[in-house]
Amino acid sequence: MFRKLSVILVIALLAFTTACSSKSSSTNAASGGAGPSVVATSSPGACPTKNTESFAKTKFVADVALAGGAFKRYIYTPAKAGKFQKGAKGKVVALIKAAAAGAFVINRLDAAKNAAEANPTLCKLLAAPVAKFSAAVSGLVGKAKGGVGTINPADVDSGNSFLSDVHGAASQGGAAFTDNTNTNA
Repeated sequence: MFRKLSVILVIALLAFTTACSSKSSSTNAASGGAGPSVVATSSPGACPTKNTESFAKTKFVADVALAGGAFKRYIYTPAKAGKFQKGAKGKVVALIKAAAAGAFVINRLDAAKNAAEANPTLCKLLAAPVAKFSAAVSGLVGKAKGGVGTINPADVDSGNSFLSDVHGAASQGGAAFTDNTNTNA
């Protein structure tokens, strides 16, 4: 009974984060595409010359730390442990958790990207690494949700290397962070 309830809760969380993510995308598209998403090309000329949002670095650090922690806890670690392989015990639940965590990670990376684009230093350093990490996680979520049924440990290595790139660029920009895996929850 508890397992069914937790699976339903995870699916509801996935639907909620997907809805929130698509709502922010449609809001940005409705505004004519102006605003924070203009840095998608990562050209330095599109970055602001001064902070355009209060506490941009703090927001970036919080969002990217949560994203990194969720990636490590629900996608990277289970993949390395073989939880997504054919015949693994708890594979379906692990894939559901990975899909939900992936949607959460993408949502937080979008928020982190918006915060980074509000700060001139972070904008120049972090637009490309955050976009690469988000794309890697999107591919993994597609595998988890799309019925492929397996995520190989090698599949998550590229995502982990992109997360390391985000760590390095954030440290260089004065916004170093630690992945919040919050294992006590």
